[in-house]
Amino acid sequence: MVYLILSVFFISWVSFIYMIMKKRRLDGFYLKGLTSFTFIFLYAYGVYHSLNQGLVGVSQSMTVLMIGIGLGLVLGLIGDLYLEVQYFHSNSKIKQIKYGMIVFGLGHLFYLSAMTEVISFNFFSFLIGIIMTLLTIIGGHFLKLDFGKLKYYSYGYSVIIFTMVGQSIFQVIALKADTFSLIFMTGAIFFGLSDLLLAPIYFKKDTHKLFVIANLGTYYLGQILIALSIYYLI
Repeated sequence: MVYLILSVFFISWVSFIYMIMKKRRLDGFYLKGLTSFTFIFLYAYGVYHSLNQGLVGVSQSMTVLMIGIGLGLVLGLIGDLYLEVQYFHSNSKIKQIKYGMIVFGLGHLFYLSAMTEVISFNFFSFLIGIIMTLLTIIGGHFLKLDFGKLKYYSYGYSVIIFTMVGQSIFQVIALKADTFSLIFMTGAIFFGLSDLLLAPIYFKKDTHKLFVIANLGTYYLGQILIALSIYYLI
């Protein structure tokens, strides 16, 4: 079943990117929703697999972990569609990006809270978030990114996502690099990378095909890996 879901994901993912490259935004919007749904479906199957393998009596912390990751994925789907609406209503682009950031930020907080149910929150995770945000600010200055009214939203979002990435690294260390933590961390890193690639697209209007493909590629790889990690929870 996992391979079937991944096959559907791959087909819809490639089709979505193709439609975006062809500037067929409405077709792309529908395929984007389908692609996002596949990582929710993969997550749900992963939960079913875990429960079927004997996790019915799992601890409360493990239950919260699964719920937190699930909510993070759902918010990712919603945030993704929020961001896509800007291409149909250009006069409200800033508002769409703002609410997209808020929804994604909440999703990352769910990922973060899910991980802290398994291991204690590591202060250095927050430090990583701060350092990466400072580097983003410095890099944005050199790249001449114009964050405009979204400047503080962008900085706050950056702190949240890279704190989540940092915590995923410490989760790997605490869980002795088991399959679940390694896949989750890889997904988190891809997610963080996708947002770094998205910044020039949104705030410099650099719509070069390589940037767009790299952003869409890393984002969906990140989400599908996070969803897949649940399958290896045991």
